[in-house]
Amino acid sequence: MPTPSNLLFGYFIFELIIGFFIAVVGFLYGLSATKTYMRRKKWDDSLDSVIIVNIIWFFLLVFIDFIVLYFIGPTFIVSLITDIIRVAVGIVLASVIVAIFYNKKFLESFIFAITYQVIIYALTSLLGAFVGIVKIMLTGGQKMFESGMTFCLMCLILLGINVFYINWGNKSQFVRNKNLVVILSFIPSFFYLVYRLDLAGKLFTMDFFINLVWALGIMLLTSTVLKIVVQSRLSLEGYREISVLEENKQLLIINDLKVYYPLIGGVLRRQFGSVKAVDGISFDIKTGETVGLVGESGCGKTTVANAILGLVPREAGQILFNGEPIPADYTKHLRQKIQIVYQDPDASLNPRMKVVDIIAEPLKNLLGITKKDTIRRRVLELLNEVSLEREHMDRFPHEFSGGQKQRIIIARALASNPELVILDEPTSALDVSVQAQILNLLKKLQKTYNYGFLFITHNLAVVNHIADRVAVMYLGKFVEVGETNQIFMNPTHPYTQALLASRTELDPKNKEISFVIKGEVPSPIAPPPGCTFNPRCISDAKTKECMRETPHLIEIEEGHYIWCVNPPLSMQKQSTILAKHPDMEALDN
Repeated sequence: MPTPSNLLFGYFIFELIIGFFIAVVGFLYGLSATKTYMRRKKWDDSLDSVIIVNIIWFFLLVFIDFIVLYFIGPTFIVSLITDIIRVAVGIVLASVIVAIFYNKKFLESFIFAITYQVIIYALTSLLGAFVGIVKIMLTGGQKMFESGMTFCLMCLILLGINVFYINWGNKSQFVRNKNLVVILSFIPSFFYLVYRLDLAGKLFTMDFFINLVWALGIMLLTSTVLKIVVQSRLSLEGYREISVLEENKQLLIINDLKVYYPLIGGVLRRQFGSVKAVDGISFDIKTGETVGLVGESGCGKTTVANAILGLVPREAGQILFNGEPIPADYTKHLRQKIQIVYQDPDASLNPRMKVVDIIAEPLKNLLGITKKDTIRRRVLELLNEVSLEREHMDRFPHEFSGGQKQRIIIARALASNPELVILDEPTSALDVSVQAQILNLLKKLQKTYNYGFLFITHNLAVVNHIADRVAVMYLGKFVEVGETNQIFMNPTHPYTQALLASRTELDPKNKEISFVIKGEVPSPIAPPPGCTFNPRCISDAKTKECMRETPHLIEIEEGHYIWCVNPPLSMQKQSTILAKHPDMEALDN
């Protein structure tokens, strides 16, 4: 039969294990929260530094719990005083460590320490109380077990209501740590239920509705206060009038961009190859400039747009926007400043939403505008910019023609005050007369506000009308880059010449297609060796070297470049040189 001393020692070990488990949970949460805070502040968020900051709190929690349990005992007053001392000491130590380790001012590190130490204490206390309830349920008999189950049911109901309430409202989507707000606002009502359970004991179940109503009132009061405090500190950018950008400012720079799609197969689902959709391209876009990206279907044009938008991962290369690299984790600011107009307006519009709601989405999600009157006024201004009227606001997408739908898409893209607009085949689904209207609208908007346009299309006539510079793409690589008049008046690469020769023109006397590029685009999985265009090339300068050597950069004239092994005969006498343009240096590697 166990002696009282053995029982006391066993109880002490059990409590110490529980305390150690709760401390580990607090330590792990502290690691995650600290790493997130450091990343947001652009401090050193390496795992070593994060562990050093949090290890003090962990050992402090375990040590103080050991002292209290072994020498004093787990009384309520002593535990409360101990917790206050533990939090205070933890805040001071964490502040000093952060200030020394990161070379920051004490006040800056103190704000971090007091925020996360209090949160960690609240979470560990919540977990400790819940463990205590479970222990009472298992050791207090059937009636106490029923009371404990009632307590757990009430906690689940309150948590569900609190999650809905915290996420309710237009501004709630801008709160970063909504789960943390849910937990912190739930804690007062949780401890109220713990107090009622400790007071009523086996009779707790009989007062189910009374306790639930009181706990719900406490929780909603706390949640409302926290929502007001958190939302008042949100840094939302209010709507500003569509701004006029500085002309000829470097907006986007792409250096040696590569995007590969892995090929997975076999029983073990291993990668056996990759599709080189984009294989080392470089170009730049300035404000007030339109860069046309042309090529056959499947050459990688849309993949370039998706890489800029952060929709596909990059294998290599760098994308700079306003001099800053675009991170893999796309920020809300970049979503606001870089917009896209897709090819199919029907696929881009929600058929169940009115036009006012479709255009209002960027205003709500990116600019934080929630007042209905302000939203309708701004939407009307945007519709007027694209030559639509007030009566169009409350219609559904199916009530519009193709050209009007494309205007709605453009208005939505302009709603967030962008600087770069990517136009992915914006006129291919429209008839010729509507195409002219949309292109003239885009040119008018660009002339007024100096937007930078990346115009992706296979229609060379459209490119000739709207683009300032043109990049011709074939199988993931550029083959010719130059100003529009250089490309159309002096096409030099055999592929560019073939594209221009195969374009259709309105000629009532000649209804036959004058030229067709022979062959098909090779598979990007296994492209041909040497120049990838050599199986289809009909140039007089084509030699066996084209099947072995990689095309190199050749400067035709200032701002006009081609990538070729053997240039056309008319260019043979010109010396082959590497371009000195800063955006072209990486392309010949």
